Amino acid sequence: MEISVETIDRKDYAAVRTIIADSYENDGPNTDGDEIDMIDRLRESSGYNEKFEVVAKDRNGEIVGHALMVPATVRSATVKFPIVSIVEIGVLHEDQNDGIGQEMVIELETRARLAGYRAVSAVDNSDFFFRNNYVPADNFNILPTVNVDFNANLIKPLFDGALYNKGGKIYYPEEYFGVRSTNY
Repeated sequence: MEISVETIDRKDYAAVRTIIADSYENDGPNTDGDEIDMIDRLRESSGYNEKFEVVAKDRNGEIVGHALMVPATVRSATVKFPIVSIVEIGVLHEDQNDGIGQEMVIELETRARLAGYRAVSAVDNSDFFFRNNYVPADNFNILPTVNVDFNANLIKPLFDGALYNKGGKIYYPEEYFGVRSTNY
């Protein structure tokens, strides 16, 4: 399928809600039912960057996929550095397995690299991110602060040596957990 991956526009929000609902339907281990509200909260957060939210459009301009990454921080007693985390990715059921998710991830990784980030993380229980060269973050002594299986806490360094001696815990924005920021 021929697609384009573009920065989201406010007029795309309604279509994205449909994509999210459709992509998580019957996907037990990868959903908690809060995905749509989480996206709305993250868009209102102070760290939101519209360049880190993309949609995939088919040749007719119809939205068939959506992905969002947000800034996060890896912290330990001696180290603190910013990364980004892909917190949502979805493709309409009828368009899955056509490489759309992979194209969106590649675009987000490129944008993260250009913005100067060391790594991209993701929390996922499927093999999608493994197929896109993500590895368990504990390989780099980077641990989750969310309650997930260690094998679901994934990371991809964006350049050689990016995570050398950089262990710690990944801290996400409050809005990821259901708390709306009051810093408007």
